Amino acid sequence: MTAPVCSEETAAYDREDDPHDFTVFMTEGGWCWYQDPRAILHEGNVFIGSVSGNGAGPALVGVYDLNRDQPLGTVTVHPKFDRDDHNSPVFHVCPDGRVLTVYARHNRDRFHHSRYSQPGNPLEWTDEVRHERVMSNPRDNVTYMNLHELKNENALYLFFRGINFDPTFVTSHDHGETWSDPVHFFKSEVGGRHRPYARYAGNDQNTVHVAITDAHPRDFGNSIYYFQFRDGNFYTADNALIKNLSTDGPLRPSETELVYQGTGNPGRGADLSAIGAAWTSSIEVDESGHPHIGYTVYNSNTDHRYRIASWNGSQWIDREVAYGGKCLYDRESSYTGLITLDPVDPTVVVISTDVNPSTGEDLGGRHEIYRAKITSKDTVESIAWQPITKNSPVRNIRPVVLRDDNRRVILWNRGDFKTYTNYQLDSVGIVESVDE
Repeated sequence: MTAPVCSEETAAYDREDDPHDFTVFMTEGGWCWYQDPRAILHEGNVFIGSVSGNGAGPALVGVYDLNRDQPLGTVTVHPKFDRDDHNSPVFHVCPDGRVLTVYARHNRDRFHHSRYSQPGNPLEWTDEVRHERVMSNPRDNVTYMNLHELKNENALYLFFRGINFDPTFVTSHDHGETWSDPVHFFKSEVGGRHRPYARYAGNDQNTVHVAITDAHPRDFGNSIYYFQFRDGNFYTADNALIKNLSTDGPLRPSETELVYQGTGNPGRGADLSAIGAAWTSSIEVDESGHPHIGYTVYNSNTDHRYRIASWNGSQWIDREVAYGGKCLYDRESSYTGLITLDPVDPTVVVISTDVNPSTGEDLGGRHEIYRAKITSKDTVESIAWQPITKNSPVRNIRPVVLRDDNRRVILWNRGDFKTYTNYQLDSVGIVESVDE
């Protein structure tokens, strides 16, 4: 993603002109989708990481008490953080109940920042600590925070874009107090300096599942690839060993498992994506340990498609599931409202689109939120999408699904989104009981 062209018009969300019945978990929200977990459920509270899309762009942590059905408040963890949704905080729950948050700027420097909440007081946080990531290439900076714990290693992994513009990680054995040196995790094979886009899902025990592209869809007609990382080794979905990271170096696309074959077409300029380019959106793992990948495919600025690839234990079942509609703005022509999967039951799917998700018919409105139950046998023709929002005067984009034992929280950004540095959004949603 590159800096958008400056606009004369500043994003403005008039909440009085948008009466709705959804829960407002946090005002002045905003997140990108390449950092996670952007929101968590912990001790009955929803923690949300955001960066305000106006003013000085502070990095924020909002806390909402589900049991009392009321917001506890919002904490500013960094007062000036570039007004960029790529920079939003992510979270990890420590064994003593504290919450660690980490956040970083969008390719501006080599630092990530961290704070801890106090046990029993989610609005009181320690002073900020800045951690430098030392990398040999002076062009390498830090973007996109992703935290995953592997308890069998007693390690907390922080994945980010770093070495050579590629996925990189550092590890901590004290829940974020100190960190290792950066490790080059995955290497692009597209000529020149390109950036694979990774989505991660962990089982918190021993494995991180990864869905990844070749590059940015504006630059290359991406395929979608999959691999697992466990005990320092890379594996396919059926647990076949690919190679060892420390002895054989970072993984390359040609060594992974191909899930979706992109076109390989070149980029076509600033306001267009490569025809047929795929982009990762969501990855989750079901109770059998099988990964499910939600992603987008670009046909044109006005026609994106949502697809899901599901591993059934012996093969990938890949199918188109919805029409994604138009891009959010031309400068980022592959920006959609997104598709996301329930982290406990990935057959529960939530999307944002501005067209009829089953037919692609332009409804003449804003991006709305839909949900459906999707099995491996379903196609776009058989899926019954149910609207969560209707006739909205503003955009509803970038849904996230949170789960605990008996609750599902579906939240999304609602308001005015013009570019990733110019937006005014609330984090809103619904809470529902789950009996499984």
